Amino acid sequence: MPKILLLLKLFALTLVFTTAQWVPLASAQSLRTLPANGQRGVTGEQRPMPAVVINRTAAKLAPGGVIYDTNNRTILHQNLPADADVWFQLDMHGDIQRLYILTPEERARLDQAKK
Repeated sequence: MPKILLLLKLFALTLVFTTAQWVPLASAQSLRTLPANGQRGVTGEQRPMPAVVINRTAAKLAPGGVIYDTNNRTILHQNLPADADVWFQLDMHGDIQRLYILTPEERARLDQAKK
């Protein structure tokens, strides 16, 4: 009986590793889609939670608001860097619902679209 379990585990592990889709991080971040109804801005100095400074204007991070870094990982409010080029989406109350720190590729794509 233990041999059968060991073989089943080995088969399951082999199946997982042979069917997994490995996507390099660089190509995964280029697939990120920014919300169409967002705005571009630059972050300012750190403020206590939930305050966020964008384009020299104080804003508020919405309850449940999410901040994404350049690798599309969520980060804490305290880790939001100053002078970061960002794309943000507001909720119906005017609070920041989602904030994306832009990659160089995303900045170039947005600059091209502006022209």
